[in-house]
Amino acid sequence: MRVKYGLALGLSHNARLFIFDEPTSGLDPVARDDLLDLFLSLIEDGSRSILFSTHITSDLDKCADYVTFIKNGRIVMSDAKDAIIDAHTVVSGGSEMLASLQDKLIGVKSHDFGFKALMKTADVPESLRATAVRPDLEDITVYYNR
Repeated sequence: MRVKYGLALGLSHNARLFIFDEPTSGLDPVARDDLLDLFLSLIEDGSRSILFSTHITSDLDKCADYVTFIKNGRIVMSDAKDAIIDAHTVVSGGSEMLASLQDKLIGVKSHDFGFKALMKTADVPESLRATAVRPDLEDITVYYNR
């Protein structure tokens, strides 16, 4: 209700910039989806902008154009959402491959069957014999924080 009130207040003053801190936390999935749809309709004509901080990366996947990752008070990266995603690749393979890639990995999860890691797309060797897939923002967030 506070977010709705804030939006109504901002709209009544013809605000051009809305700033929210975790606007969808605590909302059920339907209310969250409705709020994100409202955000998209607010910015549709390009005359308004919304800046919000969140840990719910699926919200960013749905409505963000531009993303800034902050870790320990420092900006890790800031770019168009698609550029950030395109610049990274999730690789997975057997543990024997891990040593040869170690210096290029941003973050890694090792398990009994091998590993899964994030690396810059530009650093993925053409001869890589591992599985490489496009990450989502959650993958990127998790691996940068490992």
